[in-house]
Amino acid sequence: MARPSKSRSVERRKAHWVEWLTGSVSALVIVALIGWITFEALTQSTAPPDLAVTVISIEKRAGGYLVMFDAENTADRTAAGVVVRGEIMDGDAVVETVETTLDYVPMQSSARGGLIFRNDPEGRSRLAATGFSEP
Repeated sequence: MARPSKSRSVERRKAHWVEWLTGSVSALVIVALIGWITFEALTQSTAPPDLAVTVISIEKRAGGYLVMFDAENTADRTAAGVVVRGEIMDGDAVVETVETTLDYVPMQSSARGGLIFRNDPEGRSRLAATGFSEP
């Protein structure tokens, strides 16, 4: 049978100051995270997503005209399945309509997408978000 060592046991040693510092900092970080998550949960608005679509650029391509846009969501709720419709107008008449669906637009953020028109949309187009679902 092996004889116990005469050196001091690990359990009997006092904790080093670095261990105390690490434990204290970790505890503070955990308390801060719990506080932040609680604050966000209590102050988050229940209003529906607020979507606005802005044209970024229009470029001629081989397949037509590419209109790049940003869909911005200024609300505290994420929008999923955002449908963006673009129309080319001739006075009050709609000449061409195209749509695309963005998977989601996060709260307080934006998502970029593109629509491809056959006709030149310069100065005659309008874009708008026409629908979404709540994730």
